[in-house]
Amino acid sequence: MPTPRSKDTWDLIRQFQTQRARRRRLLIVGVSLGGAAILAILITLVVLALGGSGSQELSGSTTSLSFGGVGLSSTTSTISTTTSLTSPTTLPDPATTALVSTTSTTPPSAGFVVVVDPGHQSKADYALEPVGPGSSEMKARVSSGTRSVNTGTPESELVLTMGLKLRDSLQARGIQVIMTRTVQEVSISNSERAQLANTSGADLFVRLHCDGSSDPAIHGIHVLYPVSIPGWTDDIAAESKQAATMALDELIAATGANDRGLDARGDMTGFNWSDVPVFLPELGFMTNAAEDALLATAGYQDKIVQALTRAILSYLGVS
Repeated sequence: MPTPRSKDTWDLIRQFQTQRARRRRLLIVGVSLGGAAILAILITLVVLALGGSGSQELSGSTTSLSFGGVGLSSTTSTISTTTSLTSPTTLPDPATTALVSTTSTTPPSAGFVVVVDPGHQSKADYALEPVGPGSSEMKARVSSGTRSVNTGTPESELVLTMGLKLRDSLQARGIQVIMTRTVQEVSISNSERAQLANTSGADLFVRLHCDGSSDPAIHGIHVLYPVSIPGWTDDIAAESKQAATMALDELIAATGANDRGLDARGDMTGFNWSDVPVFLPELGFMTNAAEDALLATAGYQDKIVQALTRAILSYLGVS
C-alpha cells in the first residue's frame, strides 16, 4: 500500500501545478500575439504589392585592422529605407499622410583606398630582390634606414608613428586606409609593399621616409616619384608626379622647412613594382640636430600629417 503523502509533499505538488498553469496561460498569450504580428505583416506586404513604392539608401563606414604586421580594412554598411504607401486609384491626402524621407550619409570620399607604407622595419633584410618585374638588377629587400642624431631613434620607428597618425587622419575623412605594417617586427620587402598596394585596388600609394646625410648641415624636405619606364611605371608616372607636387607644396607650406624639390627616380624597387600612382616624401633629415628635434615633437608631426592629408584629398578630388 503506498505511503500517504505528507502535507509538505502536497503543498509542493500544488505549487508545481500552479506554475504549470501560469506557463500555459503565458504560452497561449504569446501565440496569440505572434499570430497577430504575422497577420499585420501579411497585410502590410499585400498593401505594398498593390500600390507601395519604396526607396533604399546605402551608406558605409570604414574601419581598419591588421594581422601579421599588415593592415587591412573592412567596411560596414547601414541601410535606411523610405517607403510611401499610395492607393492604385487615389493620391494620398497631404493632410493625413506623413512622408518619411532620409538623406544619404555616404561621405564624398567613400570608396577611395590609400595604402600607407611606413618605410623600413625593425631589422633590415639584405637578401636581394629584382629592382623591377623581370629585372636582372637586384637590390636589398629592405634597408635599415637612418636614425636620430639626438636620441638614436630609428627612422622606421618615427615614420611608423607618423604613418599611424596619417591613417587615423584619412579614415576620419572617410578614406579607406591599408597599412603595409602597423608594428616594427615585420619582414616585408619593398616589392611586396608595392604589390600589396596593387592587389588592394588602391587609388594612391604613399611611402613615408625620413632622410640622412653624412653632412649634418643638410636639412629640408623633398618628395620622390617614379620616372617613366616603359613596361614598369610609364602608366603611373604622370599621376605620381602630380601627387608628389601636391604633397611637396603642402608640406613646405605647413612646416616652413627647406624646400629640396622633387626627385624623379628609376632605381627604387617600391616604385618599379607599383601599378598604383605613388610618391615618397622624405620628411626631414634625422642627421640634422635641429630638424631631428622638430621631427620628434608631436606638434611638428601633426603639421606633416595634416599637410599630407590635404594633399591626398586634393589629389583624390575630395573637398
